[in-house]
Amino acid sequence: MTNVGNAIQSQRANCKNCYKCLRACPVKSISFTSGQAELLPETCIYCGTCVQVCPQKAKTAMSQLDRVKELVRQGRAVVSLAPSFLGAFPLEEPMRMVGALRKLGFHQVRETAEGAALVSDAFAQVAKEGRMPVIVTTCCPTINNLVEKHYPDLIPLMAPVVTPMVAHGRLIKEQDPQAKVVFIGPCIAKMEEAADIRHDRAIDGVLTFEDLGTWFREAGIDPNACEAQPFDGADSGLARMYPTHAGILRNMRARGVEGYRLLEVNGPDNCLDLMEALRAGELRGCLIETSFCAGSCMGGPALPGHRANRFAGGLDVKQYAQNCPLPVPALETKVELHKEFLDRSHPGQQPTEEEITAILRSIGKESKMDELNCGSCGYPSCRAKAVAVFQGKAVGSMCLPYMFQSAQSMSNVVMDNTPNIIVVADGDLRICELNAAGRKLFGVSRSEAIDRYLYEFMETEEFEEVLRTHQTLPEKKISLEQYQMVGELIVLPLPRQNQVLGILRDVTAEEERARALYQFRLDTMNMAQKVIDKQMVAAQEIASLLGETTAETKSTLTHLKDMILQNGEERDTQEAPDGTSH
Repeated sequence: MTNVGNAIQSQRANCKNCYKCLRACPVKSISFTSGQAELLPETCIYCGTCVQVCPQKAKTAMSQLDRVKELVRQGRAVVSLAPSFLGAFPLEEPMRMVGALRKLGFHQVRETAEGAALVSDAFAQVAKEGRMPVIVTTCCPTINNLVEKHYPDLIPLMAPVVTPMVAHGRLIKEQDPQAKVVFIGPCIAKMEEAADIRHDRAIDGVLTFEDLGTWFREAGIDPNACEAQPFDGADSGLARMYPTHAGILRNMRARGVEGYRLLEVNGPDNCLDLMEALRAGELRGCLIETSFCAGSCMGGPALPGHRANRFAGGLDVKQYAQNCPLPVPALETKVELHKEFLDRSHPGQQPTEEEITAILRSIGKESKMDELNCGSCGYPSCRAKAVAVFQGKAVGSMCLPYMFQSAQSMSNVVMDNTPNIIVVADGDLRICELNAAGRKLFGVSRSEAIDRYLYEFMETEEFEEVLRTHQTLPEKKISLEQYQMVGELIVLPLPRQNQVLGILRDVTAEEERARALYQFRLDTMNMAQKVIDKQMVAAQEIASLLGETTAETKSTLTHLKDMILQNGEERDTQEAPDGTSH
């Protein structure tokens, strides 16, 4: 997890590279060069759009809940509560929120509308002086970031006034220097604003309404079950209208502002259009209320269920403000409300026309006709994407049409060059795709094959089985006698498309080689058997001869032995016992 400035956390593991955040980001302050969405703090305006649209929750608002709990434990923690709380929590009585916050341990609960009243007075004074040709209100920190980072040439048109949050924080600390001010509202950009050194630590902590809801649940507090209690501080009256559509202008009218036409602009696209119109000098003599969120603060990014509650909550805020006394007396204060806006832009190096052309060509865009400007990558045009690639914020593979064409081209290369027959058939076994090897085997062109039944060309028993069972058919040897071919067939189900994919490998030559090898081995075996048989005959003949010879030898030797023994006996009988002869 990485932090972007002081407002947004990015969880890389959750990012699925879908580009939805980049498509939604109004200032394209997101990089995808690492294959993951990386927010760029130097150009980010902290509008929270990426947090709202990310389907994987890879972008989340940072939480200062632990810090705020510690401030409460230390004592003298004072809430500055944005009036839009009525759009965040379905309260039966608005003042029950005060009781709920006091249950959490806050020393005081005050309305940010007090600061809005001071800011309204400052705007009215700027208008009465009449020195600015156009006055752009500066209550929205996201608008302030937008101008400072992306339209610094419009800084002279910005009312030199702090936001209601900063004004209120300074007011509270003027009245109680020991107070620790915690702003609670629907705005993510407030966290970044509170950390700005130009605001001299007017705010010690920021909670979103989502954080507050979490804290209530942890503490087991139901705001509707709490006692209704009054806010601390002065009554803010009409300043409570600030979070609603044209709420600032209502305050200007109540203060009798004249000499300027009043214009209200809210929503990202409208605000960007306004900036371009101001840059072109198309507006003069206007006091312009600007809110970056659609529906003003009632459409803030950290407002739980903001899409459903924005309209009903706006009605509740208006009703709440109208029940307050008018006019509200001016506060006696010496709070400094002046602010100097600064050029914080980072335009980045711009490519030459030749470099843009080279980048476009690298992703298959050879001519203007190839520049689809579809926006699927997140950039408004192919040229804007090329600039982002040059600046290291994007890569060529983010172009979905290019990647589709590349994948299709690669698929076609594989399909058309593999020696295997590849066929795709639908649930009725009509051919949906047939590669070059298949077309050659079946003797048809692609147009002749598409939509014809597969059984017109081959047996389909295996395909029918896969359609029925939705199970892959293991490799099976089949014979296609009409094509004098033996093949090994694999059939796979494509359940989402209700199709089957068959891959047939021609093993005819292998089978011929196997048969030839078998015949060779059989012939060799027969030859060996013949040799063995001959050897056996020879052995038998030799054995027969040896047997006859042995018998003759035995007979001769036996006869010789008998003769020797007989001769010996005759000699012994001829000798006398005394050794004389007879």
